[in-house]
This record gives sequence, structure tokens and C-alpha cells, in this order.
Amino acid sequence: MTTLPQSAEVIVVGGGIVGLSVALALAEAGAKPLLLEAKSFGGAVTGGSLAAIGTHMHGLAEYGVMAHACDLWRAFAERTGNPFEHTAQGQVGFILDAEGMESGEGWVAEERALGAPCRMLTPAGLAEVEPRLTGPVLGATFAPDTATVNPFLAARTVLAEARAAGAVALDHAPVAGLLVEAGRIAGVCMADGAEIRAGQVVLASGPWSQEISVSAGVCLPLVPRQAQCLAALRQPPGTIRRIVSAVESRGGVASGYTQIQQAGSGQILFNTVVDFIETPPEAKDTVREVPSGFVLTSIDTLATLFPSLAEIPLLRSWVRFEAVSPDARFLAGAVGPEGLWVCAGDNGSGYCRSLMLGRFLAGEIIGAALLPGALQADARALYAPQRFTQVAA
Repeated sequence: MTTLPQSAEVIVVGGGIVGLSVALALAEAGAKPLLLEAKSFGGAVTGGSLAAIGTHMHGLAEYGVMAHACDLWRAFAERTGNPFEHTAQGQVGFILDAEGMESGEGWVAEERALGAPCRMLTPAGLAEVEPRLTGPVLGATFAPDTATVNPFLAARTVLAEARAAGAVALDHAPVAGLLVEAGRIAGVCMADGAEIRAGQVVLASGPWSQEISVSAGVCLPLVPRQAQCLAALRQPPGTIRRIVSAVESRGGVASGYTQIQQAGSGQILFNTVVDFIETPPEAKDTVREVPSGFVLTSIDTLATLFPSLAEIPLLRSWVRFEAVSPDARFLAGAVGPEGLWVCAGDNGSGYCRSLMLGRFLAGEIIGAALLPGALQADARALYAPQRFTQVAA
């Protein structure tokens, strides 16, 4: 059994890709973070992610920080030798009706004005980019620079780099609450009653962050949302060449979405969510069955878009839980008692943002901008927890 330290300079709670990235950035900045994970590193929604890295249809307000997030992943792949399969395969946003066409054209026009290389595709152009997508589409958006990473290998690489930079990372070390003394953070209380002293604590525990923050009188408006995916048996390489997704509403993240892609292993990964699934608070602590309606809708969508894949056998399915804020944007920054920080609320896009958010938050903690130019201030404005949080009286 691992012996817990009695104190640390900074404690990061949560060993998913966001917590790992915060620990890495802190360690590289010269701080000495202690990363505590309740179960296994990357074992929650991180390991179940489809891990797309791109800016397309993620919102114009975040375009600058998202573009830098993508740059950080490319640089990280180059620096480490790319053991996590960073692959720029591009993203196709399929369009099925006139409303989708208007939305897609709007996204492309506005993103191109910001410098994005995306463009519209006619059905003939789509046939060249994604030959097996022969369903009844009117056209598509195309973002050639969107990439994917292997979520398991990427998390392990960030963990290894964080440890090499000086972070101490411990798994199966559940945090139960926060220590507050004289109005500021003093450390954490573990599930077994042990205390670890620290002047700074970062909550990066996804939908579990709220349960920990209330011990310091802080209510975070994060709710768990069920994320689910299906995988089919391996197919020949290049069966699906791009990330295939539905065109999002330009008003923001829609409750429904589709994402289909082929993993490096050859498996076809796909999900379709039409309606927001109400998630009981306790559901995130169990791995529940994938709803039959989700399975049927996903199969129907895959068969409609890719008729030649209608008969492929399903291999497995999985459910994980992500944290969602009211505006589907991260909470990242100081909150509540002095010394308490939060970085959670990914709404399904935390993988792309993680390295950027890690550097942003590390900069806030040490008092030095670690994002270039105006991006540190931009991120501070975009992700300020104060836009929602309430401190109990």
C-alpha cells in the first residue's frame, strides 16, 4: 500500500486527462504537484472518450484558445515521439436537410474568417473525401486539420511526462473533502480520514468535483451526463477515413450529436444521442447498461450514412459520465476559499482542451501567464467559475 505524504505544495484531485494535464503543467512550471486519483488514471470518461482534437463547431468565442489547444497536442506528439497515435485525419460534418445546410455554411464562413481551413463539400466532393459515406446527404462541412488521439495511450503519456517533470501521482487514493482554516484552503481529507496539507487544491474530478467542493461551502453547477459509445468488429484500414459528425446548431452545443470514426485498431466507433438523458446523481458511481434506444438509434444512423456497413457485427458498448455546466463551457479558475481552484465541466470536449487548460490553470496558480499573447486573459474570461458558482453562507 502506498504511503501518502503529509503535505504538498499543490494537490490536484482527479486523474483523468484534465487533472493529468494540470499536474504536468504545474510540474513543468516548477511547482511540486501531488495528483490524487480515486480509482485508476484515465479510468472514467477519459478512457471512454473518442478524443477528437479540433476547433470545428466548438464555438466561435473559444476559437483562439481551441486553436492553441490543438497546437499543444501537435507539439506534444512531436516532443514525445507520438506514442499515443495523434493523427490528423480530418472531420466531415454531414448535412441531411436545408436547416443543416444553413448551419454548416454559417459555421464554415465564420470559422474561415478566423483563419480556419474548413470548407463546404458538395456530394461529389464528399465522395472523394469519404467514399463510403453514400447515404442521403446534401453536402458536408470539412475540417482537414481535426485529429484524434488514442485516449488510453495519451493519458498514460501525459502521466509519464508529469512524473518525469517532478509530479507525484497516486491512484486508488480517494479524496473525501477539503480542509479549510481561517477562510483559506489547508489541504484535503482522504476517504480513510487521513489529512494531507496543502495551500493550493485543484478540483479536476469531473462530475465528482461538486461532491468535494461542498465540504468547503462551494456549490459548483455541474451535473453528470451519460456518455456512451458502441464499437463494431475490426474493418480494413481506411474503411472510414475521417471523423464523421453531425453539423451542430450554430446556437451552441446541441443536446443531440453523432460521431463516427475508425480507431487505429480497425474498430468502428460510433454514437448518436438524440435526447438529453436524465442522469440520477448516483449513476456516475456505477457503470450502467447502454440504453437499448441508444443502440438502435446509433445503428440506424450508421446504416443510413454508410449502407455498406449495415451488417457489421457489434463488439461492445460502454457508458461513462461527463460533467456539464449550464453553458456547456468549462469552469476553470479560482473559486470559494483562497487556494481552491476548479477545472471541470468538459461537456464531452475535455480531451481537446486539456493541455491548454492545464497550462492556463498552472499559470493562474503560480502567477505567470503560460498561454501566449492574450490567450491567458481570454481563457480567464471564458472559463471564470464566478459566472455560476455560489458560496454557501
